[in-house]
Amino acid sequence: MIIPVRLGKSSYDIEISRGAINLAADKIMKKDRKVCVVTDSGVPTEYAEKLLTSLGEGAILHVIPAGEANKNFDTLQSVLRTMLEAGFTRSDAVVALGGGVVGDLCGFCAATYLRGIKFIQIPTTLLAMVDSSVGGKTAIDLESGKNLVGAFYQPKLVLCDTNTLNTLPTDIFQDGCAEVIKYGILYDSGLFSYLQTT
Repeated sequence: MIIPVRLGKSSYDIEISRGAINLAADKIMKKDRKVCVVTDSGVPTEYAEKLLTSLGEGAILHVIPAGEANKNFDTLQSVLRTMLEAGFTRSDAVVALGGGVVGDLCGFCAATYLRGIKFIQIPTTLLAMVDSSVGGKTAIDLESGKNLVGAFYQPKLVLCDTNTLNTLPTDIFQDGCAEVIKYGILYDSGLFSYLQTT
């Protein structure tokens, strides 16, 4: 399934399928493009391994510690340093593989590295798939509050592999379900009715 997000020059597609990670190279890689895949320590390693295999030689991996507490300047700087040391240019890209923390941080990284490079979201939680991976909200936290430093920076693609939902802990999956229910209540009575009967 492909859901187009039409925003003029910032338009992009949300692609949803089983096994999408295995097909990522066709969507992401171009000749001589380097890609930095950023994930966190809470994401099953099999997903990063599959993605790197799909992307091939031009891909490098950067793993950050899991958790909201690590969505900060130090972690941002570690990703930027990895890209700088690998010689990333404005023709290259950052891929966020994970939940909202990874997506927020990578998006801000992409928005600021060389004043903006390409950014792809591959969300692995239901909450990230239905909320934080779309809309272009990117940020890091300060000690005084969440998401105080950021930018609106749209991804070039959101690639949702629904197989990743199979490994979510129950409470994390339920977080995403609550967001879906909220959207049904606020915007779509048909969706809300469907949710009540399933």
